[in-house]
Amino acid sequence: MISAVGQELINAYQRAPLELAQAIAGLSDSDLDQARADGEWTIREIVHHIIDCDMNYFQINRYALANTGATYLFNDFNGDVWSAKMSYSNRSIDMEMKLFTMMRDYISYLCGTLPDALDRVLVHEHGKATVSDALKHDIRHASHHIEQIYETRRIHNL
Repeated sequence: MISAVGQELINAYQRAPLELAQAIAGLSDSDLDQARADGEWTIREIVHHIIDCDMNYFQINRYALANTGATYLFNDFNGDVWSAKMSYSNRSIDMEMKLFTMMRDYISYLCGTLPDALDRVLVHEHGKATVSDALKHDIRHASHHIEQIYETRRIHNL
């Protein structure tokens, strides 16, 4: 049985795709190419970054759920390198938005059905984290970038 606090955490984690969809609602393709300032990522690039990071978090969360207490070796992730190599500025965000929803739904489903899922542990080179800690991190990451999208919208009156 999941506590009320645990269920709230899962719900907040699962809401991120809807929050992202709301942040980009009504934007044209050219609007997605607006940035907060010169040298900053565009809305399109931010969306791709959120989902690429979430794909990494997805695997980390699954690992912790399936193999609690085992050590996970992180691969380096440089957002600027991924943005360039994965051509964020030239790609549609449609597929990523679907993927984001599915990944968050799946991890939420696992956390809601596996016994003690939120208390399972991931060990890594910098210490330990519970799945609960990981979900909180994932929520903060998406929220931070969603706020950047709203900031860009305000700057450009979008």
